Amino acid sequence: MSVVVRESAQLKLSFLAVKDVTDLGSLKEAAKIFVPGGAKLYAARVVKVPDEISNRTYYYYEFATGDNYIALEAGASGGQVYVLGVTAPKKKWKDDFKKLRLVASSFSVFK
Repeated sequence: MSVVVRESAQLKLSFLAVKDVTDLGSLKEAAKIFVPGGAKLYAARVVKVPDEISNRTYYYYEFATGDNYIALEAGASGGQVYVLGVTAPKKKWKDDFKKLRLVASSFSVFK
């Protein structure tokens, strides 16, 4: 499991601060940012989570690259993009995918 935080301008050129992951484009457009070229995409969905301030949107992707499966969820706030990814070797994915999906889908940005 890993969490990465990046300035939104490092991911997509814009003069405006990204306030929500949808500012990076649609789920399909943002996949070009979050899913490596050549990866096999198995699942992608928009996750809307109500919080105290507003409804926050996350993009969830599940894909395979090389010998690994990855479940990734991305959100944004205040010009920052937050990405949580969990990885397992293809051999272990069948045993652990429910737990790894749960970890990725429980990701929240508090800012």
